[in-house]
Amino acid sequence: MSPVTLLVTLCIAQVLAMTSFANFAALLPDFMVLWDLSNTEAGWIGGIYYAGYVVAVPLLVGMTDSVDAKRIYVFSIGVGVVASLGYAVLAEGFWSAMVFRFLSGIALAGTYMPGLQILNDRLSVDDRQRSLPWYLSAFSLGTAASFYLTGWLAARYEWPLVFLLAAVAQLACLLLILTTVSSRKPNVLKSSDRHPLDFRPVFTNRVAVAYIWGYTGHSYELFAYRAWIVAFLVFAAAVSGTAIGSEAIAGYAAVFSLVGMPASVLGAHLALRHDRRQTVSVVMGVSVIIGCSLGFLGTAPFMVVVLIAGLYSGFIMGDSAALTGGTVAAARDGERGATLAMHSVWGFSGGFLGPLMVGLVLDLAGGRHSTVGWGLAFVTMAAGSLLALAGLRGLLARAARSAG
Repeated sequence: MSPVTLLVTLCIAQVLAMTSFANFAALLPDFMVLWDLSNTEAGWIGGIYYAGYVVAVPLLVGMTDSVDAKRIYVFSIGVGVVASLGYAVLAEGFWSAMVFRFLSGIALAGTYMPGLQILNDRLSVDDRQRSLPWYLSAFSLGTAASFYLTGWLAARYEWPLVFLLAAVAQLACLLLILTTVSSRKPNVLKSSDRHPLDFRPVFTNRVAVAYIWGYTGHSYELFAYRAWIVAFLVFAAAVSGTAIGSEAIAGYAAVFSLVGMPASVLGAHLALRHDRRQTVSVVMGVSVIIGCSLGFLGTAPFMVVVLIAGLYSGFIMGDSAALTGGTVAAARDGERGATLAMHSVWGFSGGFLGPLMVGLVLDLAGGRHSTVGWGLAFVTMAAGSLLALAGLRGLLARAARSAG
């Protein structure tokens, strides 16, 4: 299989695997009414998805240094099918939703970075660097497709069918990987005696740690945004008197995710052509400024809010592939799986905390119907980029001093 064909296949598979990604976020306002959820409880369900990812990713991604990533991928997408079917049939409130969204997070852990490892194990170094931004940007495409399909289906059918069809799409992903991707042993250094689940060497790689920290703050902000953007647009439409349905709002969320795809590729391209640290720093700085403003502008004309929210999405995603590319480039031979595992553990730990912290701030600052509440919620969100920026620059400076 040619590098381009393999890349396209993995991107299609990732979009199918992520069909369930935004199911809860896109339907969050409905579930809050249906199950009488508080903002904090909604934040827990939104965040537990990433907790599942964090718990599973050290094992599932760490093993790709010694086990064919295809095997990890196939097992994990099977877990995703079970999770979506279970939610469709058995979810009836806070605790059951937590269980099945946790399982969905495990499925993402075993498909996203293991999919990247499928590419890494089958491509040359040059092809790998060219393919990486496109594969990573497929995450935004998968997010957009999940938001759009969820909104479209929910406007026409009962919510269980949304999750049922997500399971069907994930089953199609499983069949695609089984039938098109050839099996292969991972590229393991014979001289390495590191246990595949020993992550200590990763933390001696200071440059990799710097980009992992940056990715943590990025993910905190990104996944908080994606968990709460539909609810925020519902608020903005209500206060401006705009008559708009849930399908259209989910469509806006899908467009915001699509904006992230070229933004991520462009950011990675600029990072390769210019100084990676400086490129990431500029993007993060602008993201902080927009994020701290957006919530307080919720009472502005609805289309103004939509435009600023779309711009914010673009800048949040502008450093995504550049950060992961920095981690991949810094990873040592024989430790790439372990390094990506830690990249994912830290990053998606931020992804777990982001939605939860926004929900807590909303509850403490006036709720989903308060302009001040949303203003402070988005400040809380943007704090992810601020912490990422400070930590990334500080850690890279220390790494440079040590190397010198």
